[in-house]
Amino acid sequence: MRDDPAARTQLFAQALARQQAGEYDEAERLYRQILTTFPNDDDTLRNLGLLCLHKGAVDEAITLIERCLTLSPERTPLRLQLADTLLVQKRPAAAAHHFQEILRREPQHAIATYHLGLARQGEGRLEEAIALLRRARTLPEAESGPILASLGAALRAQGDLAAAESCYRAAIDQEPNDPQRHNTLGLLLQEMGRTQEAIETLSTLVANHPRMAMAWNNLGILFRQEGALEGAEMCYHTALRLDPNLFVAENNLAVVLGDMGRVEEAVATCRRALALDPTSAATHSNLILNLHYLPTSDAATLLAECRAYNAQHVAPFVIANPDHCRDRDPHRPLRIGYLSPDFKQHPVGFFWQPVLAAHDRRQFAIHAYSGVGRGDWLTRLLEGAVDCWRPVKGLDDPTLARLISADRIDILVELSGHTDGNRLPLLARRPASIQITGGGHYNTTGVAVIDYLLCDPHHAPPGSEVEFSETPLRLPDDYICYAPPPYAPPVTPLPALTNGCITFGCFNNPIKVTAEVIAVWAEVLRRVPGSCLRMRARGLGDVLTRDRFLKQFHDHGIDGSRLELAGALPHPGLLAAYGAIDIALDPFPYSGGLTTLEALWMGVPVVTLTGKTFCGRHSTSHLHNAGLPQFVTGTREAYVDTIVRLADNREALARLRAGLRAQMARSPLCDGVRYTRNLEAAYRRVWQQWCRS
Repeated sequence: MRDDPAARTQLFAQALARQQAGEYDEAERLYRQILTTFPNDDDTLRNLGLLCLHKGAVDEAITLIERCLTLSPERTPLRLQLADTLLVQKRPAAAAHHFQEILRREPQHAIATYHLGLARQGEGRLEEAIALLRRARTLPEAESGPILASLGAALRAQGDLAAAESCYRAAIDQEPNDPQRHNTLGLLLQEMGRTQEAIETLSTLVANHPRMAMAWNNLGILFRQEGALEGAEMCYHTALRLDPNLFVAENNLAVVLGDMGRVEEAVATCRRALALDPTSAATHSNLILNLHYLPTSDAATLLAECRAYNAQHVAPFVIANPDHCRDRDPHRPLRIGYLSPDFKQHPVGFFWQPVLAAHDRRQFAIHAYSGVGRGDWLTRLLEGAVDCWRPVKGLDDPTLARLISADRIDILVELSGHTDGNRLPLLARRPASIQITGGGHYNTTGVAVIDYLLCDPHHAPPGSEVEFSETPLRLPDDYICYAPPPYAPPVTPLPALTNGCITFGCFNNPIKVTAEVIAVWAEVLRRVPGSCLRMRARGLGDVLTRDRFLKQFHDHGIDGSRLELAGALPHPGLLAAYGAIDIALDPFPYSGGLTTLEALWMGVPVVTLTGKTFCGRHSTSHLHNAGLPQFVTGTREAYVDTIVRLADNREALARLRAGLRAQMARSPLCDGVRYTRNLEAAYRRVWQQWCRS
């Protein structure tokens, strides 16, 4: 066939006939045979590229089609198909190049304009995306409904939720029977805080489309948010009955089971969800979180699962030689980046607000990368405390990594660990010279590209280094500090002095209150006659969950009249509820964090049983730093005895309560400047080590 165009034409015709007959392997063989002699045959490159695309060989298809377009750049339909393929492959910048090339030749091309807007949104360039989508609507032959829906998504990502709602409703007006648009509107209404409207929207949707599994899943999310856990569980089971492979519903079911305190079931459900989609890093993180609540989990078990997460979701994507700042001046001012989806009324917000405000701006430039969607008063306070605030919700890992790298961040501190919304896989791209996991986490991450674990001598005592994949970076006091909210009510007098009995309390997540905890608390109630226990949490607003806890206490001989189990309250009300509590009981093996600090601030002493893992030592550290080491115990017997002794001396308990807020305010726990100077010294120390390496 060498240099024989006639033979080439005959072979091409045979290949095309085979392809049209569905004999793809033979067609591919013939096309490749042509290219051995005519490597620049653009028609063959085109057909073989499309054939590879059909067979799923996407990377080779892209290469072949790009070669064809180099030879024949005027092939607009082929270029559009290539660009859309790149968009699906999450390569928005490469897709944008081809959409722009189409528009250079055909400026009024509606589809290219629309899809360029999608590409810009994928790059995180939201203003450009919105402008392109708005322009696309004005072009001839534009499909208004899909463009409106996409414009709504871009506006939602930008945070303009009211404009996004208008777009979604206009898109629904275009196609009232499109269930996906109603589904998206329901999620948007939830994000806007209009939960009842969202529930009504999705309830109508599942009534009209009862076999839409994802709609049932999303309705479950809303029920959970409202504390209707039984309803949420029913929705997730319905979704899974309709689509047994819907791993997000399985994962969400695990979350609601955890809210109900059914930790063993939550772990098993997480494992099923992960089996359905082993690539889901979020599901694997949820499994890791739930394992921490199991009394049978030890540090070695937890580290092994965290390392498995690293092997699956991070290690394959590690960039060996990242392109970031390498100015190894050990004394220059440093650029610190804090990354979190929780810069709001959340433990992270309360822990880091005093730090962001106290940083020495002569030595540190502070950047915050916020994954918060709908912020609150604390979000605004945090935003005002930093040099650069970047909303990053919705940005994919490559785009966010490029943004952090472009900001020339020296030390990136991620504040999530394996909690919801974390961006741990992003760190594989190493956008900063040094990477630290900090004070929103509850243990090691297992992620090898994270260099340091922010901790203290209580959370990570000497000899515990083997429990962590990171190098412990110990601060001298606590690993966090606490900024009490301005609306915290005054401390009330000891309730026991007026009501004649001791009231114990626990406002922790019910998943922490395991069967072993209930057995120990039942012993406390038996040994303190007339005492009662109050528990508050979102999960306890569910009737079945309350009944299950009441039965467990009843099985240990504790009558339900001595228990008050109630659902969540708005935060000011929750703090005020400590006014009825004399002594707070800390759960185990996962102890209280922010909950312990709030109890102490409200004058309520907390008794803890030190655990054998990082998350089991939160209260241990907080109590030592508050000057209350006498309430830290090492055995269950000592835990019970300490609580009973404290309850027996009401006068001493009243004096302690009266002075506890002032004592805590003077302690390292609430000294943001002291904490921040220690933190900055640690940053400088690890930076100097990096400069020497």
